[in-house]
Amino acid sequence: MSYDYREMYLTEDKSGICQTEALGNAWTSLSKPACFAACMSDYPDTCRSMVYNEVKQTCIPGGTSFAKIDRIQTSIPKPNSSDTLFYAKMTVPACNTSNGFALYELCGTTVCLYLSTYATKFAAAVQKCRDMNSTLFIANTLARFSLFWDVSLNNLNQNTFLWLTDNITEGQFVWGNGEPLSETLNNYIWAPRQPNGFPNENCVQATHAYTPNFFGVHDYPCTYQSYFICERNM
Repeated sequence: MSYDYREMYLTEDKSGICQTEALGNAWTSLSKPACFAACMSDYPDTCRSMVYNEVKQTCIPGGTSFAKIDRIQTSIPKPNSSDTLFYAKMTVPACNTSNGFALYELCGTTVCLYLSTYATKFAAAVQKCRDMNSTLFIANTLARFSLFWDVSLNNLNQNTFLWLTDNITEGQFVWGNGEPLSETLNNYIWAPRQPNGFPNENCVQATHAYTPNFFGVHDYPCTYQSYFICERNM
């Protein structure tokens, strides 16, 4: 069941794949709408989800939800608990589907994407996205990274570039919009022993073709070829 509240649609995570991080302590709430209304009142800028227990009538306010990342130990709801996650979905504009773009949604995050059908070098991937009035995908939040991982694994299942490089200063990774890689993401997105800082490995990719079933991205030469994902603003 969904609830319309302030142009948001509160949606139950029936898949069990979504999680969030608590914004505060639990409180008692008599209903799901009341729980979310209190979350929005107490955390108007950051409340984007809630964890509710129907039997205990407990409510935990949550931030933006994301697909499960096992190495994040603080996320909720906890495995095998009777708590249920509800996330807010915003009403989004239409996706311009020219050039093969389409809508993709995961745990409340919705984006308009083009998935490449071929591999190319990093610079060519950036230019191809620009030519289609879009940008190479930037996964600068947990929600956007988990969506990137899901799409690159389950839709492409290929080595896939992100727009994340350390071209300017070795070891200091920066997104394509100029935003530095946050400490939170730096702790969670890398594969074991990555980034290893080998010479000329200044780009970043998911290596699904090389290391299937292993979570995390690798630093990688920009001159090697990989698949890529473009995002078009909506």
